[in-house]
Amino acid sequence: MKLALLTYNMAAQWDLDTLLENASALGFEGVEFRTDRQHAHGVEVETTAAERAQIKARCQDAGIEIAGLSSGCQYDSPDEHELAANIQRTQEHLDLCAELGTGGVKVFGNNLHVDEGIPQEDTIKQIGTALGECARYAEQLGVKVRFEMHGNFQTPELCNELLKLADSDGICLIYNCNPADVADGSIRQSYAAVAERVCHVHLHDLADPQWPYLELVKLLVADGYDGWCSAELEDSEDRERVLRFYVALWDAYLRIAQAEA
Repeated sequence: MKLALLTYNMAAQWDLDTLLENASALGFEGVEFRTDRQHAHGVEVETTAAERAQIKARCQDAGIEIAGLSSGCQYDSPDEHELAANIQRTQEHLDLCAELGTGGVKVFGNNLHVDEGIPQEDTIKQIGTALGECARYAEQLGVKVRFEMHGNFQTPELCNELLKLADSDGICLIYNCNPADVADGSIRQSYAAVAERVCHVHLHDLADPQWPYLELVKLLVADGYDGWCSAELEDSEDRERVLRFYVALWDAYLRIAQAEA
C-alpha cells in the first residue's frame, strides 16, 4: 500500500519538476495527475509522444511513480454528442495512461437527471453502457478505468450496479472516503460492500474527527490491499508543512494497523 499526492487541489500550481522534487522530499511515493484543468504539471492528453516519454523519464529519474491519471470524464449527460465526446476523451486518457506506464484513469458517473424528467434507471443504464465500452478499451491496453464513488453515485449499491452493467475486468472502484460512508462512527459496512472491487483510494483530511481514517487503514491492511492511496486535499498557504504532517500521520496510522494485523 503506497501513498501518492493527487494534484487536485494541493500541488495544482507546481510545475512538474517542483512537484516531483517536493513529493520526494515530503515522503510521497507517487503522484496522481489531475488532468483537464490546466494544472502546472502539464500532463494532459494533448501532449506529444515525445513529451510523454519525457514525463515518464523525469518521474523515473526522481524516484516517483505515476499513481494514475484523474480525469474529468463523466457519462450522465442526456446530450448524446457530449456523451460520445466523454467516451472518446476517456479513451484518449487510457492511451496516455498506457504510454506513461501507470495503472488507471479516474472517471465519474456523475449525476442523475430525475429533476429533468429522465428516469433514474435510464441514466444508470447509459452510464453502465459507457463504462463498459471504456473498460473493454482499457483491457486491450492493460490498464483500468477507475470509477470514483462521487456525486450522485456514492452508495455501494449504485456503484456495484454500474460495475455489474459494465461487465468488464477493465474497470474497478475508487473508494472516495465520503461522509455518507460513515454509520455510527464506522465505515466497515460501506467498505465491505465494495471492497472486492476497490483498486484505488482517495484520501482527504486524515485528521478529520468525523471520518475514521485509522479504521480504513486497518481494513485495507487486513485485506492485503497493495494499491495506491492518493491524498486529495484543499490548497494551503503552507503546503509543504501541511503535507509533511500529512505523511507523518499516514505513517503513524499504517504502523498501528500493521502492528494490530
